[in-house]
Amino acid sequence: MTPVFLPSEWWRIAAPTVWLPTASEMAALDHAAIASGAIPERALIENAGRALALSVQQRHPSGSVLALAGSGHNGADAFVAGRTLRAWGRTVEFLACGTPGPETVLAGWDAEVLGRDDLDSVLARTDVVLDGILGTGLETAPREPQRSVIERINEAGVFVVAVDGPSGIDFTTGATPGVAIRADLTVTFGWPKLGLLRFPARSLCGNILCVEIGFPPVAEPPAARAITAAWARQLLGEPPPDGHKGEAGYVTLVGGANGMAGAIVLAARAASHAGAGVVRIVSAPENRDILQATVPGALFVAWDDDDAVVDATDWADAVAIGPGLGRGAAPVALARELVRTVRAPLVLDADGLNAFGSDLDLLAAAPSSDLLLTPHPGEAARLLGGSIEALELDPFASAGELSRLTKATVILKGAPTLVAAGPRDVRVTTLLSPAFASGGMGDVLTGVSAAYLAAGLGAADAATAALAVTGLAVTMDFEDVGSPIDELPSAIPSARTALRETDFGAWPGVSLALPATQPRVHRPRATP
Repeated sequence: MTPVFLPSEWWRIAAPTVWLPTASEMAALDHAAIASGAIPERALIENAGRALALSVQQRHPSGSVLALAGSGHNGADAFVAGRTLRAWGRTVEFLACGTPGPETVLAGWDAEVLGRDDLDSVLARTDVVLDGILGTGLETAPREPQRSVIERINEAGVFVVAVDGPSGIDFTTGATPGVAIRADLTVTFGWPKLGLLRFPARSLCGNILCVEIGFPPVAEPPAARAITAAWARQLLGEPPPDGHKGEAGYVTLVGGANGMAGAIVLAARAASHAGAGVVRIVSAPENRDILQATVPGALFVAWDDDDAVVDATDWADAVAIGPGLGRGAAPVALARELVRTVRAPLVLDADGLNAFGSDLDLLAAAPSSDLLLTPHPGEAARLLGGSIEALELDPFASAGELSRLTKATVILKGAPTLVAAGPRDVRVTTLLSPAFASGGMGDVLTGVSAAYLAAGLGAADAATAALAVTGLAVTMDFEDVGSPIDELPSAIPSARTALRETDFGAWPGVSLALPATQPRVHRPRATP
């Protein structure tokens, strides 16, 4: 039997490549597949419906089912799933809420298709609803009668399985222009649609399962791709048994103003635990004792010793500037000078970014061989000279624009966090946890990113691997709320080991989901 994908098992998936198409990109892929003759349209519908039925049977193996269909492909998928479940012995009823309905896919089965007036009476005896009301083409608020049907399903207290995505969401932006289905499970076909990973839609999906239904290989890949553990394992490879610290890479970290040593401690410990061969810390001279006590394996350099600072940055295979740097005149001047002179791969985070205001020309002119910026939305908005609100309307476009203007790779933190390395190269995290919002999480990410840059990965791949490993460390070892951030660096080696030693199964689906971070309204569940 196909395995059940539990939330904690997302990262055991073997597939390293999981595209995240927009609604229009998915429509183009669908059209190209059918037009090429590679697979008939009806075969795609049959495959989707049967995969949906199998997912329902695995997760909710008993109880009555209502297949609820609009007039589009999602409705046809729902009816095929209902027909299949009935063939397997389940009690299934069919209800159409669009014109025309998808009755033709019932393939001769003797099944009465009910109308909207029957919805309340059917829901009273239903345990599982298959939501095939609306599809990927929605860009405006659902109209009647679909609007009322969605509201009634949300009130019913039944287990809801969204077909491809919850009805009422925008499959590209994740927006909900009106009412939308609250699903417990989303079964999406071919590839996960980008909007499913964006809020507020993400909070309505429940767990997300992507199933393969017969699409041919992608000729023109979508711009966005999911960061999977299998991809991260490919990028990181196997550490050589005869390796030494020089091959692991040398990292120099610049930060930690007087009284702000904690951030640079986290970054340095993260770089060490991520495998950096040697770590040097350039920091305020007042921090010497605390840094040598908390990161004893690192070498300390006072940032007012100009010759030592030059030596430390020239020596490094990667340099990171920013954690706890502060906004005083001296550290800001130091950050700007290093960006003008450092030729090694360079990470700029926190106050390392704030040192530049919106002076993007200096960043674009940096001689660094590989520049990685790691802003949160506020920092990115300042760099772009706009507002956080405007940035969050389309973070993908904003990250891409910042990447273009600075000639850098950009990690734009958020839910989801994304990596922009060019107009057709966007990588998106799939793990969610309230712990990601803890102070200091960005300092850990900076340290891990610097370690992977020093080991020889390019900026985009270093960011991809760092997000996967730190995300896995959090979700494996941390509670959502209350776990001390200073313990996170020591969890990185176990996350890396999990990537290296896990037996990735060739499973026919990709589970992308953890429970949504936004509180769900409790609804009673039918007892199986």
